[in-house]
Amino acid sequence: MTPNYDVTSTFVNTIDMDPDEAYEVLSGIDPMRTLADRLSALGLDDRAIWSRAGALEHRLIWRFGPGHGHVRIDWQIVVERNSRGGTVLTTRVRGRGSDEEARKRVLGGWLLVEEMARAHTRRLAGMLEDYAEEDASAVPRPLRLVVG
Repeated sequence: MTPNYDVTSTFVNTIDMDPDEAYEVLSGIDPMRTLADRLSALGLDDRAIWSRAGALEHRLIWRFGPGHGHVRIDWQIVVERNSRGGTVLTTRVRGRGSDEEARKRVLGGWLLVEEMARAHTRRLAGMLEDYAEEDASAVPRPLRLVVG
């Protein structure tokens, strides 16, 4: 069953890398770990639970306390080829509250979630670009015979 969300945001970055290679790199790391670490640094561990819902799907459940509901924020990262042959990194962030009060809290704090998601997506795109550049510079160049 697909959950209904109260709010959704999508961030798209074009990267200069083969989509299969980008997917492989992202699948080999935990792309949300750095964001989870930043939130932990704020002391949110006692109220927030991170989990993986798939290779590039993650979920954050933020509990407000006994009897105060919770918010669920789902993050989905997709790497695919666009119509021009380039590679697109898309991050979709969706949130929903467990009750009316939690829904108000989701909507009230969504701008902050969007800013975090936008910045995190840019960092992931930059990391993939850096990886592609390093990989390209490691490719041996063919030798040429020069006769003088």
